[in-house]
Amino acid sequence: MKIRIEVEEGECIVASAECDAAAEDSLESVVSRLATQLELEPEDILLDLDTNGHRFERRAKISDCIRHGDRWRHRRTCVELHFESEEATHRFPAAATWGRVHKWACEHFHVPKELCVNLELREGSPTGPALNEKREIGVRPACQVVWLVKPGPEPNGNSR
Repeated sequence: MKIRIEVEEGECIVASAECDAAAEDSLESVVSRLATQLELEPEDILLDLDTNGHRFERRAKISDCIRHGDRWRHRRTCVELHFESEEATHRFPAAATWGRVHKWACEHFHVPKELCVNLELREGSPTGPALNEKREIGVRPACQVVWLVKPGPEPNGNSR
């Protein structure tokens, strides 16, 4: 049977790939094959993969998944990250948490681990509201601007 994964960013399909799969194949093995075609990490795809409102479990068999449809969707969200005078744009699975963004930013900007634990993500500006790193990023229509900063006074002037 043919399986198709479509990559959605915003409200647009930006890439797709398909392959043949057997009912007894694991979802992980099929996603690994398709990830290469899509130039994405299998782990990212598995984090946010669904069809018709049903999110798949990574350990599922294709026979468990195909009953929901053969066109699967992987949603990604654009995040524009700022750290000091540097910036980078990266697309994350919509189901990823802000903690994953924090970790990626520290690695990308070469922030030592012992310093990274003392930084936090702020929405929109260095003084914007702090992002809860346990929450999902979610689907966003445009690139979300986020700053990696040292904690300080809240925008209303109160310290935490």
